[in-house]
Amino acid sequence: MRRALAALAVFAAALAQGGTAGAQGVTNLTYREIKLGVLAHDVHFLGGKESGADINPELIFASPVSDEWAATVPAALRWLVQPRPTIGGTINTAGDTDQAYIGGTWTWQFARDLFRPGDGLSAGIFFGPGFNDGKTVSHSSDRKSLGSHVLFREAADIGYRIDAVYTVSLYIDHISNAGFDRYNQSINDVGLRFGFRF
Repeated sequence: MRRALAALAVFAAALAQGGTAGAQGVTNLTYREIKLGVLAHDVHFLGGKESGADINPELIFASPVSDEWAATVPAALRWLVQPRPTIGGTINTAGDTDQAYIGGTWTWQFARDLFRPGDGLSAGIFFGPGFNDGKTVSHSSDRKSLGSHVLFREAADIGYRIDAVYTVSLYIDHISNAGFDRYNQSINDVGLRFGFRF
């Protein structure tokens, strides 16, 4: 998961340094958004054992930090000071581990007006607690031993803003207890999400 997050960060930084005309003067605007995703659950190429797909509804609220105040911070750091409160969940279609989560989402729009007015590229990260109904200790070959029903949850995405309202993004999330329990088999989901800004 750390390698995947690092790769997303490097990709975002490379695009931001690309010097495209559309990237000039980009600010990080805070806004409310609904996202709906379909994710491959506990993907095998990241050590997965569980199966099915996850339906991922998510509600992201506007940041309590205003755009006016954020504008006083250096442009490259504005995304850091505007976390957006987030609530969501993943519902597994095969009856394996479901999750609910709360936390903060930090989003950076690093390019705009690429192909048409109002479009752009963005990257985002999420951090917060995740609550699951999975197995804390599993003796089954197709279920994870998560160690706890409350885990750390991190996520990242790279997205394309189609216009001022709609986005589509590639998404990865990770839950684990960071080694605080004897059993710590993480779950990693990967998929596609659509966003609606309101």
